[in-house]
Amino acid sequence: MDRRHLRFAIITLIAAATAACVAGVPNVLPVPAATSFEGYAAHFCSAFDAMFKAVGNPDTAMGSQLSKALDSAVAAQDGPAADRLAAQITAELESGRREVSAAAGWAPAAAMMTQLDRVFVAFEAMTTAKAAKARGEPDAVDPQAAFEQAGGVEAWFAMFDAGRAMQAARPADTPQCANVPVSP
Repeated sequence: MDRRHLRFAIITLIAAATAACVAGVPNVLPVPAATSFEGYAAHFCSAFDAMFKAVGNPDTAMGSQLSKALDSAVAAQDGPAADRLAAQITAELESGRREVSAAAGWAPAAAMMTQLDRVFVAFEAMTTAKAAKARGEPDAVDPQAAFEQAGGVEAWFAMFDAGRAMQAARPADTPQCANVPVSP
């Protein structure tokens, strides 16, 4: 590539990046895909950490600080607070989805991560429904129904089935994640 084309490519890249920043597009870099169990485990733990921060522990139905605050905003019909909290929860869930995508790079985990991604999407649907309910939208979907309609329940159980299928590929003595009570 000659200097003129290189200079043009650099200027175009800078202009596109500047336009994205000005337009309010978040600067999110892709997470490198896992190529080993260790890489998968790190991404798996990060994904579950994001889920627990966003919505809490699905196994115990113990909500997170964010989800409890959103539930309070829904009860108070405080649409602006609910929208703000829903945006924070969605950002955490999207962060988790990036980790899930990276964890899926380790082939034995791909099926399980596909299901975990569906769980994250279902929690996003639930969060959107809660915000709509807080705003008093007359056609707002029940949040639990939104989760179920998005396939969250089926995905949760399918994730465990896929996890059992990959047991042979995991090391026998896998430690629990540092921040959440789950093991990769």
